[in-house]
Amino acid sequence: MNEEVLRILKMVEEGKISADKAKELMEAFNSSNVPAVSTKKYEDKFLRIKVFSADGDKVNVQLPVKVIKEILKVSGTLPITKGKLQGVNVEELVETVVACLDSEVMGEIVSVDSADGDTVRIVIE
Repeated sequence: MNEEVLRILKMVEEGKISADKAKELMEAFNSSNVPAVSTKKYEDKFLRIKVFSADGDKVNVQLPVKVIKEILKVSGTLPITKGKLQGVNVEELVETVVACLDSEVMGEIVSVDSADGDTVRIVIE
């Protein structure tokens, strides 16, 4: 039995709610209108980095968040900083990623389109 059902049954046992109310609550938990909750930890999510340079260079990095955090801890930078990204402030990019990882942000966290035609997309999902 899941935790919510046990709590509801305990409230009935203690006389805090009626059996009808308990039935209503259990149906609400079992209804398809309740969104599924991900049990995946934030460190098990993936950080995806895609870089397309105007010169035709492409970088596609996909690593678990826990690996990216270790890379940042050891090297202080991301794997994309080795390439040529004209018009992209890589230091600011790294600071943004670190802040988002620390805050456990989800979704697209960086979207850069430089004047020189380079693009960078960083997503956590």
